[in-house]
Amino acid sequence: MRTKLVFLSLALILVYLFAGHSSSAFARSGQKLYIAVNDQRLSFADAQPEKRASTVFVPVRDMAAAMNLKVEAAGPKVRLSGKTKSVTLLVKENKAVKPGGQRIELWLFVQNGRLMVPLSFLAAYFGYELASYPELPMMRMTNGGAKLDGGEFVQREKARIEQEEAARKLPIYLTFDDGPTAHTMELLDILDEHGAKATFFMLGPGISGYPEAVKRMAAEGHQLGLHGVTHDVKKFYKTPQTALNEMNEANSRLKKAANVTTTLIRTPYGSKPYFTKEYRDAAAKAGYHLWDWNVDTDDWMYKKQPDKLLGKLVQDVRALKKKGTAPVVLLHDRSATIALLPRILDALEDEGYKFVAIDEQMKPLNFWQDRR
Repeated sequence: MRTKLVFLSLALILVYLFAGHSSSAFARSGQKLYIAVNDQRLSFADAQPEKRASTVFVPVRDMAAAMNLKVEAAGPKVRLSGKTKSVTLLVKENKAVKPGGQRIELWLFVQNGRLMVPLSFLAAYFGYELASYPELPMMRMTNGGAKLDGGEFVQREKARIEQEEAARKLPIYLTFDDGPTAHTMELLDILDEHGAKATFFMLGPGISGYPEAVKRMAAEGHQLGLHGVTHDVKKFYKTPQTALNEMNEANSRLKKAANVTTTLIRTPYGSKPYFTKEYRDAAAKAGYHLWDWNVDTDDWMYKKQPDKLLGKLVQDVRALKKKGTAPVVLLHDRSATIALLPRILDALEDEGYKFVAIDEQMKPLNFWQDRR
């Protein structure tokens, strides 16, 4: 009888160790771990699931509730009881004790006041099958109560996790000036590959010269804005009316090219110091909203220094994140910037941002703090 008990204990430990190594879905450092029992993904309040040395640990009280186990705590002892089985956890000794007194070595620790127990031990001891999925950062325990098969479960949870992760990301507004150009289609290809939306402040001649690019921007959900016609300080800022005339002319060309108009404008070289109140009043009266930026990449300056541009951009974006301010990033539709764009998008995604187009209903950001 004793030999049989020893054999069973060794078998249980082997199951525990093997299952602990089955959590390959959590290989990425710092990735959130999700746990499910049958069809229900669990939520954890105080202590989150955690992976240590290829073993996934879970807070015992939360898991016991999901598994319909009774929990009784007495000092450093925690007893778990199901319909047919029970076990006592000795926290200080790192052991599990079966009803007959047999002891099993078990790694336990306390996190945020919660006892953490290997998920694989709970599954094996109380008769659950434990599965992990290469497509999901999740482990799932089933005991016959699941209605969804593995494929259905993965499909549902993958979509759900993607939606939740997207919702948690912060918005960042990439804006491109001076286009469209001969390079714009390539720029749009890169944005499409990353699922990124941007805002284009365009010049009249470019709109007329590359109408297909403008149509594609509109069709793919990017925002269209105006940057005037001449990009000449002396001509554009000659009077409030000359500035307004250039924006109206660019808008007319936009209507002809893509059958749309816009209320978003960005003035050449930014609105300070030239776009004073008289200019802004004229633009606002015509229904336009003035946008500048709060992150200048200086991509015209660093076109031969991509690493320096990227480092400065990340540094500036992190500074705004500490303030809780959404970045509005100034870029230009030019070949050197487009060549670096995949690295820019990757770096900003790693910072937790999603790429969003400016909405015409948003309060504009500009150097004058004119919110009209």
